[in-house]
Amino acid sequence: LLFRIMLGAGLIKIRGDQCWRDLTCMLYHYETQPVPNPLSWYFHNLPREAQLFSTAANHVVELICPFLLLIPYRPVMLLGGLIQILFQAVLIISGNLSFLNWLTI
Repeated sequence: LLFRIMLGAGLIKIRGDQCWRDLTCMLYHYETQPVPNPLSWYFHNLPREAQLFSTAANHVVELICPFLLLIPYRPVMLLGGLIQILFQAVLIISGNLSFLNWLTI
């Protein structure tokens, strides 16, 4: 289920808005998200390079790391799970619809 959720989220972003493909989505995401929290302001004011990196990291976590969950070797599966939990924790801290992220964990 986690594989499907994460890969689906990554694919919809790649197929959707151009900003996900040119890595600029995070430049304005935090000011337009539906449920910001007090830390969202700090994420929004990170340097441009950090924003571009975070968009690229999002793609890696959602499009590549889910495959770690399918490799039938326990340490790799645990690493894949840990990456997903850490990613969800960052999303919770940044304020992006946190209740969905808690459900995903």
